[in-house]
Amino acid sequence: MSHAPKTVETYKLTVRDFHALFPLLDSDQRHELLDGQIYIMPIPGTPHVRALRRLERQFLRHEGPGLCIWAGGLILSEHAEVWPDLMLREAEPPEGAPAALPAQVKLLVEVSDTTLHHDAHKKLWDYHRAGVAEYWVLDVQGRQVLRYLPPSYASEAFVSGGPPLSPQAYPDVAIDVGALFS
Repeated sequence: MSHAPKTVETYKLTVRDFHALFPLLDSDQRHELLDGQIYIMPIPGTPHVRALRRLERQFLRHEGPGLCIWAGGLILSEHAEVWPDLMLREAEPPEGAPAALPAQVKLLVEVSDTTLHHDAHKKLWDYHRAGVAEYWVLDVQGRQVLRYLPPSYASEAFVSGGPPLSPQAYPDVAIDVGALFS
């Protein structure tokens, strides 16, 4: 008979486990997997949706060969899959392709109305570790865009009335930050 102390064990879900659980999850909620844990994300409110649509309209003026606006899953690792608000890719994935991989994403955008701390801290470092080329957080309440670039992923803020913001992969695409929040 063993008298060894018992310890609490945890189990990190894989992306495969996460997908198997989809039928059991509340379909009215948004779910993401980070570090093997399921996060229930808030449903986007009107300020979130408004800022995202305004950004999409600015990008749509430039969409064409080499620039594809995409919303869908992104597999960061064996234990992480997220659903960013918007990604820029070089092309649409083939029909039936699984979620995107970080190397396929030129820009990843999260709109933060109520999730700024999560997006600018937890997700930031997960995206950095996965090798995301460029990450923007649209801070709806602060009326600014926070841009993060490798190698340090130090933040650079772009505010209303300031210079236009361009993704590194698409320097000819100028985003009017003020128009996102007005």
